[in-house]
Amino acid sequence: MAKQRLIVIIDDEEDLLDLYEYNFIKHGFEVATFNRANKALQYIKEEMPMVILCDWMMPEMDGLELCRKIKSDIELAEIPFLMVTCRTDKNSIKQALASGATDFITKPIGMAQLIQHVSAIITQGTNTMTG
Repeated sequence: MAKQRLIVIIDDEEDLLDLYEYNFIKHGFEVATFNRANKALQYIKEEMPMVILCDWMMPEMDGLELCRKIKSDIELAEIPFLMVTCRTDKNSIKQALASGATDFITKPIGMAQLIQHVSAIITQGTNTMTG
């Protein structure tokens, strides 16, 4: 079962990870940050977060590949996966959604807007789970 307020954030930009972490914690979330997707995958399998925020363009394993791996795992497939990226072209959006991403968010995004978006997804998921 997913941890109620745990979100996993994956981005190879350390400054951005710090900014995300600070703001989400300030709003009552438990946050785990990773600068590599392959490191995050094992944690996600063990901890079952409520939401995953992931950058697309990263070394080793990109966000699209991570999304595919998560969505193909029956135990992880229901976790909302938000692709957060600088990409804005329609083909990238289609690719991400076809790979199983719950949503596609373009950078830059205001922190308040992002937190509100994640909160809405968690509330929606909680309502679905409770009936």
